[in-house]
Amino acid sequence: MRSVYTPVGILEIKDDFDEKKLCAELRGLDLLYEIICKSSNWKLEVSSTRPFIRSNDGSPEIQIDIFNCILNKICQENFHLSVQMSMRNVCVLTDFGVNEEIPSTDAIISIILLGNSGWPMEHTPETLEEKSIGYFKETCEIEGLRDTNIGFEDFEHLGICRNYSEEEMFREALIELGKLSRYLYVCKMLTIESIIQFISPVLNEIPKNLVSRYLEAPEEEYDTVFLSQKVKDNHQVLPIST
Repeated sequence: MRSVYTPVGILEIKDDFDEKKLCAELRGLDLLYEIICKSSNWKLEVSSTRPFIRSNDGSPEIQIDIFNCILNKICQENFHLSVQMSMRNVCVLTDFGVNEEIPSTDAIISIILLGNSGWPMEHTPETLEEKSIGYFKETCEIEGLRDTNIGFEDFEHLGICRNYSEEEMFREALIELGKLSRYLYVCKMLTIESIIQFISPVLNEIPKNLVSRYLEAPEEEYDTVFLSQKVKDNHQVLPIST
């Protein structure tokens, strides 16, 4: 057995390991420790024999077992990180297969930087989607969104709308925004005002004259409710079906 002193505690290695890979892990661990110490979104717990990194940015909580990640990589060639979300193990597979020389601590740093960046939907691993959604609900200013079951698929749909807009396929973007809005209203029980706020980052990028022209003959009559940008939610109930 070998004991290795690190910035986060003593790493005990009982199995055979690759010395070069250990050196790479320790270099990465130095950088990881520096990043964690400067981040308000994460905290380091070293009270036990196994140091953990915990997220500090609301629910659900992410927990990373640093030493287990390192031992998995250098002793077992296990490409998974040891990550829990709300005390449940989640599968986070690294891209070690592309380059086996990449240490697990580099992959942990990637997760830390994701958290520092607000868990962007397009870069967060699929198994951590719940965290990405949870962070958005915690930090967004859309009234009432926190208590809804809006999901990752809704952000993907909004992304499709954004892609249409960026390609200047504005009518297609407006049709999809209408579909998304009706779905959120009927199936996710969002209010009209919340939906307008949710789609506004994309809708606001479409020239107003084109929005007005579309609303003169919309794909669905209730598109005007969500796309006119002038509607206030008066708790009206609309007979919309998806």
